Amino acid sequence: MNKFTVQRKTLAYEVYKHLYNKIITLDYKPGQMFYENTIAEELGISRTPVREAIQILASEEFLQIIPQKGIRVKYISKKKVQEAIQVRKSLEAVAFQEAAGRWDESNLQVSDYKADLLHIMNQQRDAAKKQDVITFYHYDEVFHDKILEICGNQTLGAVVRQVRGHVNRIRYLEFFETREMDRVIQDHDELIVLIQKNDRDGVAQRLNLHLDTAASHYGDIMEKYADYFEAQP
Repeated sequence: MNKFTVQRKTLAYEVYKHLYNKIITLDYKPGQMFYENTIAEELGISRTPVREAIQILASEEFLQIIPQKGIRVKYISKKKVQEAIQVRKSLEAVAFQEAAGRWDESNLQVSDYKADLLHIMNQQRDAAKKQDVITFYHYDEVFHDKILEICGNQTLGAVVRQVRGHVNRIRYLEFFETREMDRVIQDHDELIVLIQKNDRDGVAQRLNLHLDTAASHYGDIMEKYADYFEAQP
């Protein structure tokens, strides 16, 4: 069992991340029920931080709290996925453009960013070779988060991350179904090159193609995994 030993002030957030990852990678499937006390026992902690984490996930519409019964993982909303894709494309394009505009090889921090991106891409390549979808998905998120960090707008980054959450379960299924890991790696490599060239327009266009290609598979995934989605569109 996982045992969390972090300080109390960060414990609820650690539980939040733990549960969020289980939801996104479908370890907890849409419609599945679980209980506060079970999670607390599994993690070796009190129920309070578990309750706090569940409240956050419920506010983000990943969980449904059913009084006297337990916690249900919410079904994926097709409408929310479609809305999130549209908003993500617009906002994340701004972040990538800002990252391209700020890129300066003479800046020591940019040198660190360059090393970080190299490490992320190496980890993605390694995961792709092993066909390790969970690790590959993780570093896909890390890649996009790193660009949000480079862009320097913390508010923009926070909004994009929140919006992206409602695409992530279907995004994980896309990785699992298509196994187009080499294509994703090539997309990321090309996005990095455009950022390093300070090509603001080019990187926005390339990002849109990257996201549109992923979204082109979503219809088939919604049909194949119909039981994971809300009955209403």
